[in-house]
Amino acid sequence: MCSILRSFLRYLRYRGEISCDLASAVPTVRRWKLSSLPKYLDPRDIKRVLATCDRHTALGRRDYAILVVLARMGLRANEVRFLTLDDIDWESGQLTVRGKGRRDVVMPLPKEVGAAIADYLRHGRPRSDSRRVFLSYSAPHDAFSNSCTVTRVAAEALKRAGVDGVAHKGAHLFRHSLATQMLRAGASLTEIGQVLRHRSQDTTRIYAKVDLRSLRGLALPWPGGVR
Repeated sequence: MCSILRSFLRYLRYRGEISCDLASAVPTVRRWKLSSLPKYLDPRDIKRVLATCDRHTALGRRDYAILVVLARMGLRANEVRFLTLDDIDWESGQLTVRGKGRRDVVMPLPKEVGAAIADYLRHGRPRSDSRRVFLSYSAPHDAFSNSCTVTRVAAEALKRAGVDGVAHKGAHLFRHSLATQMLRAGASLTEIGQVLRHRSQDTTRIYAKVDLRSLRGLALPWPGGVR
């Protein structure tokens, strides 16, 4: 908002509506790093979202597989988009993820995720020369042109499930949800960072703010006692 206001004031001076530079009078607003809380869904909401997919249809199988990958492995939308058939090692139960910064990471393939992908490949994926796992439902059946398709699949499923109380309804919400579930199950921040493939521990520290069990031990007693 401050940047917009400065731009508007510069525009007014350019047009001659004002004679002095008022843009420099707009102060800088301090933003504290990691000040916000991560938004997440509890396991019941995740289950409700997955249940909205009609797995008797090809589109429903595809969307279900995408959502399971997001919810159980915490992949980013772009990482889901770039998954190829060659990234899946069915014999060893592993999945190669093409992460940010062109980093390839081999991750265990959970049974639930593997089953969902296999069901889509066998009964939902259209015939195509593309090696991408997930393809567009409408002809021509090409690979997703950008990650917005994955985000839209997540947003539509959240809408169908009637999920409220979250500002951003997209693929990243499932990533935050997985991290929060791991933390509450006893996983360390280091382990969460490894699963989410964070380069810096600072990125993972935001989840410490939702660990209420550990934070209670740090809270000072209220002066005079609780009434």
